[in-house]
Amino acid sequence: MTNTHWRPPLPLRAHTSPHTGHHNLAHHVPPVSTRRPRPKPRKSLRSDDKNLPLFLCQDQTDIKRKFYELENLQGERLTESLDPPPPPQKSRWRLDDSDTARSRNRYGNIAPWEANRIRLKVPPHHNDYINASPIKLRRSDGSVKRYIATQGPKRGQLHHLWRMVWHETGPVAVIVMLTKTSELGMDKCYQYFPGQVGEEPLKIVDQEFGDGFAATIQLLDLQKDRKSASEVRKLEMKVGGKSKTVWHLYFKGWPDYNVPDGTDKLALLELVRLANEKNTGAENPLIVHCSAGVGRSGTFITLDHFLFESSCSGFKNLKEHDDPIFEVVNKLREQRMHMVQSQVQFHFLYQVLREVMQERAKSVSPRSSGELAKEGHD
Repeated sequence: MTNTHWRPPLPLRAHTSPHTGHHNLAHHVPPVSTRRPRPKPRKSLRSDDKNLPLFLCQDQTDIKRKFYELENLQGERLTESLDPPPPPQKSRWRLDDSDTARSRNRYGNIAPWEANRIRLKVPPHHNDYINASPIKLRRSDGSVKRYIATQGPKRGQLHHLWRMVWHETGPVAVIVMLTKTSELGMDKCYQYFPGQVGEEPLKIVDQEFGDGFAATIQLLDLQKDRKSASEVRKLEMKVGGKSKTVWHLYFKGWPDYNVPDGTDKLALLELVRLANEKNTGAENPLIVHCSAGVGRSGTFITLDHFLFESSCSGFKNLKEHDDPIFEVVNKLREQRMHMVQSQVQFHFLYQVLREVMQERAKSVSPRSSGELAKEGHD
């Protein structure tokens, strides 16, 4: 059945985001275009750029052009979702346009690709839809890092989120929350966790699927971590006679559709480190959500990936015109639409990675030849 709820992106013009109220120009571009070769990065080196890979030395015009190319590619996917190929062919970009799926989406224009979404573990003949996408990124060391990108849960759907946490993660789960519950008077995420130590445990009683799923979420500890500017909650989730630890990292310093600045930017880098410290390994999905689960969530996931790559010399074998940021964001969007949603978030990735690598180069600057010669005679 043809999807009448979705519309392809409009031609480039000023637009008010449906869930932020902010005007942006990069959100809508022509949906189908004649594919052009991606522009090659122009080398605009500064004196402190000598230790950087070429893709981090591009000027803002090049980066903006690449963001528009990403928008064009996404527009093509959305257009195909409206006009899928005839059976028996199946489109990777098909969307669930059922009334149930629509009612579970926080925003009408953000949904997981049907071919790549989390399916709730529910009895047969019940709708397993949740607005959440499994994300996989292969790293230069050959390992695969797993994430789940999801929207902030809506009122009345807490049991969907906690059911997913229970079934999709290992004995320890980590949730990174990148949105406030409300911003500028608008609801962004229903509070799905206990706020303070001493509160009654949150009780999750399913009355929708009829399988008796019930859980209690108890807050064991709450710390305000100064370095990551986050509220760090240690939760215990119990289902029947089993339990698991859930680390909940609540970061409030990231405005919707924008990027952190100043001390909040430094805190974000520490948050990435903390999330990995709490997790049990790359194979255990790190759950990341903001409000829609695409802009801030996609930017966080991309940062996590490239901070790892930069720490293990993952850029050594790049060809002259390779741009791994472009490629990874495109891979993310193939797994969940609109990941790294705004142009400012896309620019932010280049800026932060460039700064991180410059600082790292300073900290490991080579010693003088005299020192090295003396060391050789010890």
